[in-house]
Amino acid sequence: MASTAIDIHHHYVPHSLLEEARHHGKALGVEATETKNGETAISFSGGPKFTLNPDLSELERRFAIMEKGKIAISALIAHTASLGYRLDGERGERWCRLYNEGSHELVRSHPERFVALASLPLQEPARAAAVLEDAVHKLDFRGGYIGSNVNGEYYNSAKFDPFWKKAEELDALIVMHPEDVAGSERMEGYGLRLICGNPADSTLSLAYMSYSGVFDRFPNLKLCLLHGGGFFPYQLGRLDKGHGVRSGSRAAQASSPPSKYLKNLYFDSMVYRVDTLDYLKRIAGAEHILVGTDYPYTLGDWMTVEKIEALECSGGEKQLILEGNARRLLKLPANRA
Repeated sequence: MASTAIDIHHHYVPHSLLEEARHHGKALGVEATETKNGETAISFSGGPKFTLNPDLSELERRFAIMEKGKIAISALIAHTASLGYRLDGERGERWCRLYNEGSHELVRSHPERFVALASLPLQEPARAAAVLEDAVHKLDFRGGYIGSNVNGEYYNSAKFDPFWKKAEELDALIVMHPEDVAGSERMEGYGLRLICGNPADSTLSLAYMSYSGVFDRFPNLKLCLLHGGGFFPYQLGRLDKGHGVRSGSRAAQASSPPSKYLKNLYFDSMVYRVDTLDYLKRIAGAEHILVGTDYPYTLGDWMTVEKIEALECSGGEKQLILEGNARRLLKLPANRA
């Protein structure tokens, strides 16, 4: 029987975007150069360069890995460092629209295998709201994609409310991925910036949102945290306790402890272990977990579907995690794939 699993954590960089950066980068505030190994390095607004994994743009290996991992459909998301938050608002919007157009072309070429989530210039939330609306209505995108912070600024400010308001209005799933990790200068050894820092920054970002009242102001907002939600679901008791013991200027602004906002939250399955995934299912509920592989990175789990199939739960719950939740949240018809 063919797999119907839908991957919510599947990175992609369009070739067309890289070509635009190479030929018109100056106008965009983007510099694209070739490394000694023939790979592409990018920087925004004169910031530090980072090298792109060549698998981010290729298709042949992608299809092979999807087949091996029993993935029927992948939701394309940006390479998070490539969202261009260092750019000013106007250039950031142009860059994200180019990114979205490139992703749209792949979806058009392979509509049975891909859907897309919009790259958004969240350095100016009102622009991000407009780009999200256009992506949903004009490109048939299925939600939006953001970093865990914007140049070190987390989401505990009303500054971002125009974006959350638009996401709620559109009933669009917003997927959050860690980036610009707090304290990363102390995590260089052993690759710990990715191993420890990524889940830590997701946790920090979601704690800011939970304590500051974002989910009170936008009670129907739908937010998906990757890497199994960072450390958030596994330290939920501590987060709840913290909500209750602080007072005065240190008191949480939210009306309820973080666990009350689990109704707004979704998590991918990329936690590597069946027992950890089982715990996440018991905390969040099977209806709040989606498949996540983190293609094409070696820290990903491209065989995560096997962990879901190994869970000791009903076939109905497994089907929700494998595809049902994604179909509902991404508004995919039951006969897709």
